[in-house]
Amino acid sequence: MRMLHSLQEQLRTLSMNDPAITIVIPTYNHEAYIAEAIESVRRQSLFSSSKIIVSDDCSSDNTFEIAKRASHSAPNITVRRNASNLGVMEHYKLVTKLVDTPYLAILEGDDYWREHDKLELQRSLMESHPGVGLCFSACLVCDEASGTNWHHPGWLADRHRVVHLLDMLTNNPIATFSNCFYRTSRFVEVVGLANAANGYDWLLNMTIAADGGALFAARTCTVYRL
Repeated sequence: MRMLHSLQEQLRTLSMNDPAITIVIPTYNHEAYIAEAIESVRRQSLFSSSKIIVSDDCSSDNTFEIAKRASHSAPNITVRRNASNLGVMEHYKLVTKLVDTPYLAILEGDDYWREHDKLELQRSLMESHPGVGLCFSACLVCDEASGTNWHHPGWLADRHRVVHLLDMLTNNPIATFSNCFYRTSRFVEVVGLANAANGYDWLLNMTIAADGGALFAARTCTVYRL
């Protein structure tokens, strides 16, 4: 608890420009990918007015050290690590307690954002739809085992729109946390209830979308690695 309070104090000192967005980068054994993930955040148009928390779940490789180097000279990035491996959902529950901004974006440590205005687009859509708790973009799925790539969810990139729960249940159009932009209050409310060992992102996103649907940002903003 003392460590949690200490980190919260550090994050409060980073509140220049009164940031509206916290970007959480949860990572575990991602030494080959974490630098690219952090660099893609640093390229965001809203980077300088956001808080970034890189949180390492006690990796056994060099993820933490690489993340520290990739975050150099960026006072709005905090790099931390857990004393022991918590697992996915307990890690999320811990890190989201540190978020004190209205909006939350997640980028998992082996993915990256390919559009520099991803956050700007999603925040604009959310501000135009105050009753919606999450916004997700399309993504490019990269299957490194087979060497194949494809666009997900494969919908026509014709218009941004609200997608309702029944339309989402048929195929899991979100696919990954790395696409997502949330109202922090809605995410925190639901993550405390999510105890699934598998499919936690699907369960969490469907629960949020059950009240007001979800916004689809019809651009391929994220690269999601399998």
